[in-house]
Amino acid sequence: MNYKTHRKELLKDKAVKEEYEKLLPEYELIKSIIDQRLKKKMSQKEIAVKAGVPQSTIARIENLSHGLPKLTTLKKIADALDSRLIIKLQAKKTG
Repeated sequence: MNYKTHRKELLKDKAVKEEYEKLLPEYELIKSIIDQRLKKKMSQKEIAVKAGVPQSTIARIENLSHGLPKLTTLKKIADALDSRLIIKLQAKKTG
């Protein structure tokens, strides 16, 4: 069984799906940071130096091991990646 098939099976459980959807914004944020870093061919250390934070901070953020970073840290990372940080609220889909 591959990842997609396994995830699809797990998401049939309503409780699992609810928890998955709660965490989705965090995963999407972290994925965008990693994608931008890889696109720029930069290491965690290079981003850290440019952002003025320890490399361990970048690693913790990318691993979501200590929750979400402060907004100021996200801004520094966005600047280090020559990217814009966009935060918005969007209505939930109904149905």
